[in-house]
Amino acid sequence: MPKIEWDESFSVNNADIDGQHKKWIEIFNNMHGILTGGDIDALQNIGADTLNAMQEYAQKHFKFEEEYMRKINYPELYTHKRQHEDFDNQIYVYSRAMREGRLVLNSEIMQMIRNWLLEHIGIEDKQYALFSAREN
Repeated sequence: MPKIEWDESFSVNNADIDGQHKKWIEIFNNMHGILTGGDIDALQNIGADTLNAMQEYAQKHFKFEEEYMRKINYPELYTHKRQHEDFDNQIYVYSRAMREGRLVLNSEIMQMIRNWLLEHIGIEDKQYALFSAREN
């Protein structure tokens, strides 16, 4: 599974949100580096911390993004917010399992996060960007 490389196709034409998406991709790529490092103890310890960092960053980003969608009166805000809540819940479940020693950061978790980031930024977030562009 490759790292995620930012390119302009991810842009939602909002410098603040694009910057947050870049940071989020950086966190994912750091997790990727831990996963491919191969040290099981490091995966357990650092993996849990990194997953927590991803969740904390996601919550801040979601709050900012949802406020932006409110400002532009995005009609699909509720649906978009629900997607954010679902992702946050899934990361919480993984993080808790890791803290309890029931799970180690693995490629399945990374693939889920990678797919979510690519699909959410590339498809779902693009929808409010298109809406904003049409309204302005």
